[in-house]
Formats: sequence, structure tokens, C-alpha cells
Amino acid sequence: MNNILSPDEPEYVIDAINAFEKIMVSDDFSVSEKIARISQGENFVLKILLKSERPVSPTYLSETMNTTKGRISSILKTLEKKGKIEREIDKENRRNILVTITDAGKAHIMSELKSMYNMMVGAFKSLGEEETKEIIRLMQKLISAMSENNN
Repeated sequence: MNNILSPDEPEYVIDAINAFEKIMVSDDFSVSEKIARISQGENFVLKILLKSERPVSPTYLSETMNTTKGRISSILKTLEKKGKIEREIDKENRRNILVTITDAGKAHIMSELKSMYNMMVGAFKSLGEEETKEIIRLMQKLISAMSENNN
């Protein structure tokens, strides 16, 4: 990794990047895996459908997830086989397909979300109020700085 970074970077920046990478690929795969499962793929589609509380189009899912229609089609095919979603022709415009989450899909994503939230609650309780507020402040600042430097 260090050969990718400019040798002129401050030591603390290199240390922070190395620490961040270690966290993301740590042996505690279950934490990063849970985060990834909720924020992408099948579970992200289910989460969107759960929050929408109405049938949505594959185009809406594609735009919301910022991914290709082909990727959405593949995810929907898998979720339909698993019985977690249903696809039907839009009665108002027969050229459109609408996607609805099933009870099995709701149960699955609620279980995933509950597991993730329990993990986060435990972590924030361990940190305490002051450190939790500080980490949130720093995360917001980091995201803002990364966004500003992405242009």
C-alpha cells in the first residue's frame, strides 16, 4: 500500500490509511460482512422495498442503488427464487414491472437489520456518550472532506 501513496504524505495520514485498511479486512470478518450485506446487493434491495412500503420499479431500485439495471435484474431474479420478493405487471401501464417485498423478505431483512443495529448499539454503549458523539462528528467531517476532495 505504501508504494501507492506519495512519499510526501504526512506519517499520520499513512498510519490512518493503514489502520482503516486493517479494520476493513480484519479477522473479525463478521463485522465488515454484516455492514457490507446491509449496504449492497440483495439486502439493500430488501431494505429499500421495506422502507418504500409500496411496489417499486426496477428502474427506481437501479437509480436508488446507483447500479445498473442488469445488476438489479440479477438480484431480483435471485430474490424471487428465494421467495423474498414478487414481481408483477403494473396494471396501469402493462409495459412496467413492479416489485413488492414478501412477508419472508420482510422477516429476513428485519432480522438482518436487528442484528446490525444490536451490534451498533453495543459498540456505542461501550464507547459511551462522549466518544460516540465524537466519532459521529469525526465521521461526518471525514465524509465531508472526502467528498470535497473527490472533485
